[in-house]
Amino acid sequence: MEAAFWHQKWKENRIGFHQADFNRWLQSWWSAQQGDEPVLVPLCGKSRDMLWLREQGHPVDGFELSELAVTQFFAENNLSAETSEQGPYQCYQHEHLRIYQGDFFAAPELGRRYRLVYDRAALIALPTAMRRQYAALMSRLVEARGQVLLVTLEYQPEQQLQPPFSVGEMEVRTLFERDFSVEVLGRAAELDHPRVLAGQLSYFDEVAYRLIRRG
Repeated sequence: MEAAFWHQKWKENRIGFHQADFNRWLQSWWSAQQGDEPVLVPLCGKSRDMLWLREQGHPVDGFELSELAVTQFFAENNLSAETSEQGPYQCYQHEHLRIYQGDFFAAPELGRRYRLVYDRAALIALPTAMRRQYAALMSRLVEARGQVLLVTLEYQPEQQLQPPFSVGEMEVRTLFERDFSVEVLGRAAELDHPRVLAGQLSYFDEVAYRLIRRG
């Protein structure tokens, strides 16, 4: 999507994609992770999942296009932030939690690679062509044997012209299997989703994957 689309979404507070609670897959899967490796969180918005990751001892590097989303994250969580220019980004930092405000696709300019990535709302926010670009970018940013917790949505009928988009398992495998092994961790049906209850969608599922970067 064009940058202006997302800036307008945040300006108008049309952020139905934002979750106030910690993500279920993050809490269940991440408990098996050890150590204090930095975690990459692409297109992070103002997700509170970053706070949960920080509480587990991980430094967090979030990337977000909207300056409004970034400032809201720190304000709503009563966190002070130091700002600095780093490469093409404005970096907001509180202790070991950093959010780089700007275009995520410029991330290679920072020269960093990651062993852990958490994506709940990035892939499903992008139209088809950009999803291919995103998968290629992940291949550049993730170290050999690095792991990605990827959370997607699947729903029918797939008529929605705006994000979040439905991204099925076949597409996930097409996008990532060249450079990653792909494992389905689980699927959760959102039976009480408003559009399911209204009869607009026949189902609305949240699906979690583990991607492991091939060496």
